[in-house]
Amino acid sequence: MKTRSCVYFFIVIAVLSCKERAVPPAGERAGKVDELISEAMDSLYANLPYSRHLLQQAMQQAPDSLSFHEALNTYAFTCFVADRLDSARTTAQQVQAYTARQNPSDRIYILTASSHNMIGNCYAMGRKQDSALYHYLHALNYYELTSEREKAPDVCMNIADMYMKKGDFANSAQYYRKALFLSDSLGITGRMGFPIYTGLAQLYMELRDFDLSDHYFRLAENQYEERPLNEKFFFCNTRGNYYFFKEEYRQALPWFEKAKTLVTAGGYGFSIHLVNINLGEIYFHLNKPDSALDYLNQAQAYFSRMNEPAFLYHIGTIRAGIALKEDNPAQARRYLQNNGDTIRIEPNLMSIRNRYMQDYFARTGDFEQAYAYLQRNKATDDSIRSERTRMRIAEMDMRYVRDTTLMKKELFIQGQAAHIESLRMRSFIWVMACLLIMAVAGIVYVSMKKQKDLQWMIFHDQMAKLRLTNIRNRISPHFIFNALNREISSAEDPDHSNLKGLVFLLRRSLEMTDRTHVTLFRELEFAEAYIKLEQESLGDDFRLEWQIDPHVDTTAVSVPPMIIQIPVENAMKHALRQKEGEKKLSVRIKKEENGVGITIQDNGPGYFPGKETSSAGTGTGLKVLYQSIDVFNAKNKEKILFHIGRSDEKGLGGAKVTVFIPDNYVFK
Repeated sequence: MKTRSCVYFFIVIAVLSCKERAVPPAGERAGKVDELISEAMDSLYANLPYSRHLLQQAMQQAPDSLSFHEALNTYAFTCFVADRLDSARTTAQQVQAYTARQNPSDRIYILTASSHNMIGNCYAMGRKQDSALYHYLHALNYYELTSEREKAPDVCMNIADMYMKKGDFANSAQYYRKALFLSDSLGITGRMGFPIYTGLAQLYMELRDFDLSDHYFRLAENQYEERPLNEKFFFCNTRGNYYFFKEEYRQALPWFEKAKTLVTAGGYGFSIHLVNINLGEIYFHLNKPDSALDYLNQAQAYFSRMNEPAFLYHIGTIRAGIALKEDNPAQARRYLQNNGDTIRIEPNLMSIRNRYMQDYFARTGDFEQAYAYLQRNKATDDSIRSERTRMRIAEMDMRYVRDTTLMKKELFIQGQAAHIESLRMRSFIWVMACLLIMAVAGIVYVSMKKQKDLQWMIFHDQMAKLRLTNIRNRISPHFIFNALNREISSAEDPDHSNLKGLVFLLRRSLEMTDRTHVTLFRELEFAEAYIKLEQESLGDDFRLEWQIDPHVDTTAVSVPPMIIQIPVENAMKHALRQKEGEKKLSVRIKKEENGVGITIQDNGPGYFPGKETSSAGTGTGLKVLYQSIDVFNAKNKEKILFHIGRSDEKGLGGAKVTVFIPDNYVFK
């Protein structure tokens, strides 16, 4: 059987697996035409007349001649699927004549490649392998020049199939591997792996290397469910051939029946009757001649109308085998003598007929002729084994040539590295690369510097605004007026210590105006001077408590200006001044785990945020303090914590301000 249905059928199905998809539309092509061509390809196997109708509409609506011929080339493919080979070839040649007159472009090259492939398909169906190879090779060359390189593996499979038909298994294997290599490099093995693996399985089946053939069949079988109908049919038919060549006829039968089921619903006559021949031969070997003849009669009627001598030749061979099995050598002789045109008959088909001729002459007593046919078959088998050896040698040669080429290339590169021109070029490349890196680094540096400068400007702008506000609120004008007024009217202070304290306070206030931070010592000194000036206004009931942890070096700790003075001022003005009885104010400095804690606490009425009181101030001092802390915290991982709340100590009550200054805090 099986070159006749295995190799030849792959010409049909591998061609269909290529699918000759419509050339992808360029930007200028009308969207409607593109949609029609795409829909026609989708409907090709399900509804062939509808597909043709869509393509005719596309040709009518094509806005330019190129789009028209792209639709026309797709129409040629519908003719091919419908077994109208002459129409398909003529249409494709019309497209090719058009592209030959055009200026080169990607779309023109794609259309040229597609038309060459279609013409090659038609010649392949007519068993004109040399003509088919000519067009397939041209199609491959054009596809490799275009943006549609993913179609090259399809054409490589067609070329491999033609070489297989010619008996050139080494070249066939080479193009199958090229198809697999291109698919891998283009990342489309998921789509192309199935037909390539099936083709390689067929190739090794022809060489009777059943283990390797089965390996590729199993690789393909993993992708079977997602494949289109034509590829599934090719796989099932070829898998059946595999078991036929192993003479495992019962295992071959379900694969052929499955293949026929796939194509019967669509009415694909060629494929249906191709399987009928296979089924006829299987039933012949299973000793069911009636079933065999039924399938052979159907196939003979179809291929007689199509004038397909190779299939008719093999049908006659099987009929002769049936006649010999029924002990009717005269009828067998009539079938065996009807050779017809054997020029395009595959060697395997002739080998099968020679075996029946050998059997015929042995039955009729002509042992000399029987021996002659035995020798012919032996020579054919030896030829196949020789081809198998040649192919393996060719594989090793190809690997050796590939490895040698890579080695020579590496040596050439090393030699060039020593050449002065190569050094200059390499130096130029390095210089350009360094300049590019430097330019990128410079741009990044400038960008980061600008961003940093902008942040710095924003920071200083915020600090300037806060300083101005702080200047206005450092020492209240009312406080200065009251202090001076008390000093002028006081006769008990001949040394004018209060006045000196006020001068000290004003001087410190001016010194602190231009600073973002001061030492804790300076801040405590400033707050103490303020308390001394104000405590007279609180009366004799005022009690002040200072608690400074000896483990805290107040000269080494930095704090925001006024962070103690403002809470002290608020306590004295708003909490203690109107209080009856004993008035208490405490300032505590304590060393904590990761910083210094500050607590300012009074025994006034308490802290009621948002509540209006008769002594309520503007709150500007606290706002400035909060804003200053926010600005500094934005630049530090560890934050200054500032909290005002009610005292939780029994017998004290009042408001409580807590401050936490982290170690290593940065005020820049």
